[in-house]
Amino acid sequence: MRRRRHGACRRAGFTLLELLVVMVLTGLLAGSVYSLLSTLSRAVAQGMDRWDRMEAERTVWISAERDLRPGLPGRDWEVTSDGVLRLRAFRGIARICGGPASPGVYPVAWRGDRLPVPDRDSLLVLGSDGGWRAAGLTGWREDEAACIALAGERTGRMEWSGAGSHPPILLRLFERGSYSFHAGAFRYARGGGLRQPLTPELFGVGSRFQAEQEAVVVRMEAAEELVGLVGDRERDIRIRLDPEAPASGGP
Repeated sequence: MRRRRHGACRRAGFTLLELLVVMVLTGLLAGSVYSLLSTLSRAVAQGMDRWDRMEAERTVWISAERDLRPGLPGRDWEVTSDGVLRLRAFRGIARICGGPASPGVYPVAWRGDRLPVPDRDSLLVLGSDGGWRAAGLTGWREDEAACIALAGERTGRMEWSGAGSHPPILLRLFERGSYSFHAGAFRYARGGGLRQPLTPELFGVGSRFQAEQEAVVVRMEAAEELVGLVGDRERDIRIRLDPEAPASGGP
């Protein structure tokens, strides 16, 4: 009986040792798995931060180039001393397609980024004498019967003031606004309105617009919390002002 109890104790002790070994190995494995998951999580987060910044830079480049290249410095846009780009942004074009239905109200076929907005948009009116004159848009309403529309056009009736007495032929519509980097985001303000964010808050306080002889430079600085995660701290985009030249330096 004594031998039997002694053997049972040895078997119990061996089982306890195995349990301890399993527990140690399980702990080591769990630690390795946690470390691996933590590393993967950081890599995924870093990749997402880089992707977000690339998309933000692309938004800056596309927005600024679209509105800068059709305009002339000093007349259509300027860079202020605090790095803000103020501009008269081209938003669309309209062809006159008939005589006025009433004094000063013309049928037009419209093509552009958006529909005209009276009392906010401004016009350049090409008269029959070949001259362009500035005017203020005072009225717009869609009317399918106003013109025969071509592909991509919307028809309506437009009214403006201040373009002289020559019969109009063509209209170019502009919107006054400004691009800036404020509170970490790239923003656009329409007229004197609030600055609306176009990107997440990914940019540092050194981000700004700078004017050069033949280009506008957009300096983009990474936000402090992203330094070391997204590569270069600073990146410049150079937008060529010659309409015939391709843009350079974009993402």
